[in-house]
Amino acid sequence: MDSFHTMLDGGVQTAYARQWHRIERGLRLNRLRLYIDEIAPTHNMTDADKESVFLFLQKALDKKLLNTLKVVDYDKDKQKINSIKGFELKRTADGVLKCEIAAKKIKTECAAKATVKPTAATRKKKIVVM
Repeated sequence: MDSFHTMLDGGVQTAYARQWHRIERGLRLNRLRLYIDEIAPTHNMTDADKESVFLFLQKALDKKLLNTLKVVDYDKDKQKINSIKGFELKRTADGVLKCEIAAKKIKTECAAKATVKPTAATRKKKIVVM
């Protein structure tokens, strides 16, 4: 029985040693919960605050905002989250903890392409049906 538990524990440890985007959802949620426990003392979080922050991060994970290596700084050797880029915690005057993930604006080239006038080579030929 002990060898079975040892085998299961070893499998879990190797699962956490993967890169962030290779970890399964349930294991990611576990790492997010540990990250919240780690940052809780710096923000004076109560248990209710921790739960609301966890729900916020869980929804962000479901919306695929936390899927990339650029957003989540995960140390696979220590098996913990170092930081989440754009994640901010602010306490309002009422004492309520507000969470947000500041998304970086994506530059697009649509505006530059819109100014290009179509030429004869790019226009579609009109087909006249009689």
